Amino acid sequence: MRRKIVVGNWKMFKTPSEALRDFNEFVEISGALWDRVDLGIAAPAVSLPGMAALRTNGVAVHSQNSHWEKEGAFTGELSVGMLKDLNVRGSVIGHSERRQYFAETNATAGKRVGALLRAGLESIFCIGETLAERERGDLKKVLRAQLVEGFEAAGLHNASDVIGADANRPLLSIAYEPVWAIGTGKAATPVEAQEAHAFVREVLGEIFGADCASRLRILYGGSVNPANATSFMSCPDVDGALVGGASLKPVAFVELCQKAQ
Repeated sequence: MRRKIVVGNWKMFKTPSEALRDFNEFVEISGALWDRVDLGIAAPAVSLPGMAALRTNGVAVHSQNSHWEKEGAFTGELSVGMLKDLNVRGSVIGHSERRQYFAETNATAGKRVGALLRAGLESIFCIGETLAERERGDLKKVLRAQLVEGFEAAGLHNASDVIGADANRPLLSIAYEPVWAIGTGKAATPVEAQEAHAFVREVLGEIFGADCASRLRILYGGSVNPANATSFMSCPDVDGALVGGASLKPVAFVELCQKAQ
């Protein structure tokens, strides 16, 4: 039985002081929920030091990007060593906004994932199709390419590469986010989400083996909110959610996270 995971993606919202205030509130009101559901917040880089300094065991702090090189002349980037030093748990990688606005590719996203996992940090690897790709019937083609090309660039081929020391909390998670549902208020249906997740697990099985694929967690993202979260979480291959706008207010986000129990 895969343990559910819910991660809020705060994108480019909240000043560091606002982020610390809201993170504290979320940790406080979520109570012992983290004992039943893995919880996390992916925050802007400037907010990571303050949030991660709290060193709460209950809610993980994630970055929204990281680089594949150990160090170097890469202005604006974060290394995995920097994240580890801050006590950041891992990073969201390959989000569609990074792909759309900042020229992220399957290969560069994969290299970022590989660097994180080799450092013992977690990675939430985002994949998903545009509306045009779905309407052309290219859903499976797009998702397969994102996974295969990403893991090839990452140099990840074995189950041990992606599971890590704790099989109950694998280093790698996949977030399926249909691009047409992100920030639009139009979520995929639970049936559409389940079909996509089942296919993603099938491809993961081809790459890493069936046993590994059965352990890896696949999150749904795209206009998830407290009203529709239960319908997604009840799907057999939906192991949690990567949440954007609905994660910005602590009380509403806790309500959403409770649906994952």
